[in-house]
Amino acid sequence: MTKVTFLGIIAIIFALMFSNSPVTAGESIIANVQNEQGGDVRPDLDTAEVELMFANIQNGTAHIFLRSPERKFFSPTDFPIVEGTDLIDATLPIENGKATFQYMFPIRGDYHLKVDVVDGEGKAAGTHELVITINENPEEVKNAVIFIAILVAFGFVVGYVLSRGRKRVHAV
Repeated sequence: MTKVTFLGIIAIIFALMFSNSPVTAGESIIANVQNEQGGDVRPDLDTAEVELMFANIQNGTAHIFLRSPERKFFSPTDFPIVEGTDLIDATLPIENGKATFQYMFPIRGDYHLKVDVVDGEGKAAGTHELVITINENPEEVKNAVIFIAILVAFGFVVGYVLSRGRKRVHAV
């Protein structure tokens, strides 16, 4: 197999992987999620302003369905009863190409937002699926790292103290 063939196969694989992505550059809806101060949204702390911008529609309605992130075995959240549930089922007016709503995202993860768009004349303009990613609160991550570091340090100190006493008792 030549280098050109190998690179061509790799390029085709990458093209297929990114073509199935739910949000691509040619999508006609853009979701902008920010907190009141314009920064990143922290789960269960900030009320997010979610702004949906529609490229091809000026007026109409958007029926939205928001689903919370699915449960993951190795990284459970603080609020497991919410994982994998439907959170919002609402209709929003589209005015000047924008629809907005406020929501406090309860947990971190990838939320799936399905938007059914109807233009001003009542014609269905399509269904779009977007992914909204909410990252973990940086303060919680910092506190978890500090807690784990303290546990490791405590384990080393206790191991040293116990092994030092054992050397004196069982010396050959």
